[in-house]
Amino acid sequence: MTRFIPALAVVLAACTMNMQAVREPPYSYAAATAPPWQSMVYAARTDSGVVVVDLGWYGAGRDLRRVLARLGARPEDVTDVFLTHSHRDHIGAWETVRTARFHLSAAEAPIFQGAAHHGDLPSRTGEAVLGNAAPLRGEVAVRPFTRDTVFVFGRDTLRAYLLPGHTPGSAAYLFRRVLFMGDAFAWHLVGGIRPADEIFTENSAQNRANVRALLQRVLPLGVDWACNAHAKCVRPDSAFVERVAG
Repeated sequence: MTRFIPALAVVLAACTMNMQAVREPPYSYAAATAPPWQSMVYAARTDSGVVVVDLGWYGAGRDLRRVLARLGARPEDVTDVFLTHSHRDHIGAWETVRTARFHLSAAEAPIFQGAAHHGDLPSRTGEAVLGNAAPLRGEVAVRPFTRDTVFVFGRDTLRAYLLPGHTPGSAAYLFRRVLFMGDAFAWHLVGGIRPADEIFTENSAQNRANVRALLQRVLPLGVDWACNAHAKCVRPDSAFVERVAG
């Protein structure tokens, strides 16, 4: 099993897609952490500090520093981190920005802080083999939200949405017309865009239903790109909605 999961990741993740669309240095930048997962780290400079969405995995601390450097920023400039979910391949650089506020769904917070565990088989296997990748309670400042929430950073607004399904506390974030959807949708070498991968997802039916409801609410607000947490960014047209939520 432990050999199978990395091999599967290569097939599922493969490469980035349109990641340059969410890069606007020195105002925002995104990069993918090392293979096989190609987990995306996104950072943006605002009037009241630097915000980051997701924290990658292998080499994430180095890659996050590289992303911040494109903004003329350092890890200590990061005031707020927003996590789409707490699978280990999206929280890798937490120690690099441990002085920031960490925002995530209240349902995800106990898992992120090691008080609960993910239910999908790859996550359970990874924890058994590699140990806990997350901070312990008290090591970082966690700010859980229990409902859809608006965060204001000077002239910028970040909207957080509950999106359970892939994990019990998955969330999505709309910021500067980019919708960060975590692993609520996937992209494969064969077949392209599709719903979240079932092997990594705790409730696939719930994920699809909540994705459809989210897109119905959010797309009228103006969304140029929908990005998953593995550096795949696509135009959220009607075909995309049918592929990820059908």
